[in-house]
Amino acid sequence: MAEIVFQRLTGEHAAEAVLSEDYGDAYEEIYVEPPYGGGPLFGRDRFRERTRGQVARPGFALVPAVDGPALAGFAFGFTMGAGRWWGGEATRPSDEILNAPKIAVIELILRKPYRGKGIGRRLLRELLDGRAEPYATLLSHPDAPAHDLYERWGWHVVATCRPAPDAAVMDVMAVRLPLG
Repeated sequence: MAEIVFQRLTGEHAAEAVLSEDYGDAYEEIYVEPPYGGGPLFGRDRFRERTRGQVARPGFALVPAVDGPALAGFAFGFTMGAGRWWGGEATRPSDEILNAPKIAVIELILRKPYRGKGIGRRLLRELLDGRAEPYATLLSHPDAPAHDLYERWGWHVVATCRPAPDAAVMDVMAVRLPLG
């Protein structure tokens, strides 16, 4: 393993990178694992379809973690304006969170060989550091190992969301920025 390099990408460079085959491969690799099991929401085609729209959202940023020529993982998100919330069937958070601008962390992907080394936490920090929004929010499957990590990192469940009819109910987690 070479030194992991992190870089923040926005605009056209971010869109081109995140829609590439390497990112699709990493996404599929992660979402075949339990509890997702490669369900319809977590297939490559649905990922690419969702992501094509997300890269055009205000405040979109992508942070890849690169190990030499290999993509170790990535994180991306965009600004969710004041009063906006997750789509699908979602419960309402506190007014404080709902009425504030937030960064919606859409993906935090880390391939297995890179886990347990602090790289996932660093990816998230690289994405969130310097953001103007007072909160960050994300969806996490309650049975996913990452859910416990988010809680240890200071995130709290603030609502629930079924983002699509063929998806499980996810916990909506939030954290105040800047991270401590």
